[in-house]
Amino acid sequence: MKFRALPIVLFLILVSEAFCFAQVPAAAEDFFENGKVAYRAGDYAKALDFFNKAIRMGVGSQDVYFRRGLAFEKLGDNQKALDDYSKALELDPNLETAYNNRGSVYYRLGNFDSAIKDYSRALELNPSYSLAYYNRGNAYYGKNSYDKAIEDFGKALAIDPKDFDAYNNRGWALTQKQDYDAAIKDFTKALELNGDYALAYYNRGNAFLKKGHVDNAVKDLTKAIELNPEYALAYFQRGNAYFRRNDLDRALEDYNQSAKINPQYPDLYNNRGWVFFTKGNSALAMRDISKAISLNPDLAKAYANRGWIHKSNSEFPKAVADFSKAIELDPSNSTVYAYRAACYMDMGSVDKAVKDLDKSVSLEESQPNSATLTTLAALKEQLGDFKSSSELFRKVTQLRPDDAVGYYNLGLSLGKQGKFFEAIDNFTKSISLSPDFKDAYLKRAIAYEFLGDKQKSSNDFSKALTIKTQRTPLSSVREPVNADKVKEYLSSIKR
Repeated sequence: MKFRALPIVLFLILVSEAFCFAQVPAAAEDFFENGKVAYRAGDYAKALDFFNKAIRMGVGSQDVYFRRGLAFEKLGDNQKALDDYSKALELDPNLETAYNNRGSVYYRLGNFDSAIKDYSRALELNPSYSLAYYNRGNAYYGKNSYDKAIEDFGKALAIDPKDFDAYNNRGWALTQKQDYDAAIKDFTKALELNGDYALAYYNRGNAFLKKGHVDNAVKDLTKAIELNPEYALAYFQRGNAYFRRNDLDRALEDYNQSAKINPQYPDLYNNRGWVFFTKGNSALAMRDISKAISLNPDLAKAYANRGWIHKSNSEFPKAVADFSKAIELDPSNSTVYAYRAACYMDMGSVDKAVKDLDKSVSLEESQPNSATLTTLAALKEQLGDFKSSSELFRKVTQLRPDDAVGYYNLGLSLGKQGKFFEAIDNFTKSISLSPDFKDAYLKRAIAYEFLGDKQKSSNDFSKALTIKTQRTPLSSVREPVNADKVKEYLSSIKR
């Protein structure tokens, strides 16, 4: 995203300057003109001094207040800039440039609604004002109104098709909507118009990385760094790309370089810490992730990562504390509930584990995780809640209809409820998917035995005896539930 600095806006004055200065001394006019010259020369403090003198000597046109507002903006005095733009608008309510520039001050102050109101008024006065469309697009982006931002950037481009900033910013808004192909197209157009546009290379690299095109991401981020060797975010993002490649050493090099340029970026320490952990250095990992938290105490993912490190070191109470903080900061993250559940199981708190897994599953309702469902179902069964257990195992079979183990687990749950016919149907489905699934034959034989069908029971026992090895990995098969088994299930949940 880029907010473009406003240029000096030379606008038409509706009344002649000669008329404006007819009632003031000639020296006042000289101060005003000198202020314009100083502003164009970049000496904003001197320009402000000249404009102040001109006003004290009687110059009271909308132009002088507008221009003094520009000087205040450049000097970082936003409130005085707002006051002067407002004064200019009192004198000329149709001054579109003052609405635009006042809107930009509101934008920098984070008052996006007021900014949008001013930009909209500027556009009412001048529907061909491309800069106002561009700036209003930025304000809509600030409100996370990405569709409106994209629309305004498009209107700016319809007026000025060579506005590479508008292509870049529209691409960034499209990236937030996960429309990566359209975003990449816009970034590419921006680069066609400005081949030295480091920000567009960075943004396109970011979009490529989100699409999983790691090589293209590295190429673009490298170009951004070539154009701007002090581009800390580009080093950081290229480090992320190298991590995706599992090139941990290069990832560390880039994270280190990013830290030299900007040592106050919390995400950097969080990600570098995770690389250290992946390389087996828990001490450095803990140091970096704790640093990330000290820089941003609201960084939920850092607490989650530090909790995982504590868990890996069997420091379960500390892990629970960090996972709990991560949940407090981001209560919609289903995976952290599953992590905390794993800790509770290691601590023997089955009820708390079940509660967390229930929450994890409820948050994943649209895209549930089969490993979480399986673990929760197994725990429910251990606690005697067979109805809930079978419902969860049934969801697993719906999610993974070609997984023999899912039907096997459902069959076991149904069998424990005395629903032997349904259990047999599921064992049979499991066997059809995995003909050498020894345990499925054994459990189906037991179900037939309960139903009094000795012949079918005998046939299944005999078939099981002919299978010398268990072809389906036992790590996937539900056995009597214990902490080790739950830990095994949970370890399969994608981080």
